[in-house]
Amino acid sequence: MPNKALSVNTVLEKNKLASGNAFLVLMEIQVMNAHTGQFVETIFVANNNEPVVFQNETYVPFPFDLELKEEAGALPELTLRAMDFQKVLMNKLNEFGGAAGSILIMRIVNSANLNGSPEIEETFELLESSANDFQITLKIGVESSLRKIFPRRTQMRDRCAWRYKSAECGYNGSLPTCDLTLQGPNGCAAHGNTVNFGGFPGLVSRGIRYGR
Repeated sequence: MPNKALSVNTVLEKNKLASGNAFLVLMEIQVMNAHTGQFVETIFVANNNEPVVFQNETYVPFPFDLELKEEAGALPELTLRAMDFQKVLMNKLNEFGGAAGSILIMRIVNSANLNGSPEIEETFELLESSANDFQITLKIGVESSLRKIFPRRTQMRDRCAWRYKSAECGYNGSLPTCDLTLQGPNGCAAHGNTVNFGGFPGLVSRGIRYGR
């Protein structure tokens, strides 16, 4: 996939420029339980020494290094290395069998345009991970089409699928967090935002995955 390889190279070049405060490398990590294949939670990290708020989502500081590996006839592979002293990812890797299959969305953003669109956005899959003391290593490859959920958006009765304060969520009030439920103590009803709830409360649970 030459376009993906070119884009990855651009990501790494822009990452080098990040020290000039022109670009920031952000990562949205959709953590999967490697034992069950189920989604666990989403973690937002920034290759930065302080938090970054991009499109109303806070990315926590998580300095990391990226290394690109390309071989003829093979898909490009990225290796992410970080010292995880705060255990932002360490505990999740230990708890969920290394979290293989997790989806990582890398965004390169302009620090002067944190409410706009990313300069580059690419999606990868976590192939394997390892940890040694506080150092973690993630091997990341192009997301496999064979592992993609279809339909892409799984329909759930009790959990909102939208990112909090995103355009789909539509909430722009003062409450800082949401528990992504409909009637929970910090859910859509508590926010007065049930009209934009991203779940499907009318579904009947019969052990079936519903989709459009």
